[in-house]
Amino acid sequence: MKTKTMTGLLLAALLFTTFANADVRQLASSPRWLTTKVYIDGAPETDVKAMYPGVVGISTWDPERNRYEFFYTDTGESKYNTGGGGFFFVTGDQKQHVLVPDIGPTKTIVRRLETLNNREFTYSREVPRGMVENKPLVRIYVVHAPYTGTVETRSALNQ
Repeated sequence: MKTKTMTGLLLAALLFTTFANADVRQLASSPRWLTTKVYIDGAPETDVKAMYPGVVGISTWDPERNRYEFFYTDTGESKYNTGGGGFFFVTGDQKQHVLVPDIGPTKTIVRRLETLNNREFTYSREVPRGMVENKPLVRIYVVHAPYTGTVETRSALNQ
């Protein structure tokens, strides 16, 4: 029980530090963000979105509630029921973007925050090549821009 209490207190402290920094609010500068490119470390000229469909989509970020949700780009359907929604925070040093999904086998995803402003949100993380288990790890960079398309997203969080 002590460990859970300490973890909760640490998370609360990190969230307070995060929201004290106005830079995090850049996530709210667009109601939705679209994955525009995925590339492997050392090869920014080569877009490999097709190899990493699990990180591609439309996303929403609510810094007021520190909630996120991911959606498919073709249908606008939520990825919530497969781990695509939950809580997030950015560490006080603005270097890590941490996801805590509400549902699914993954408990926490830590991503390195590369760029965050009102035109671009880019993170990187190490994953197995092609997202295939037992393949060597590679660092992928996932680039997002504000989404201005016509696909309507249907949130599973608001139902």
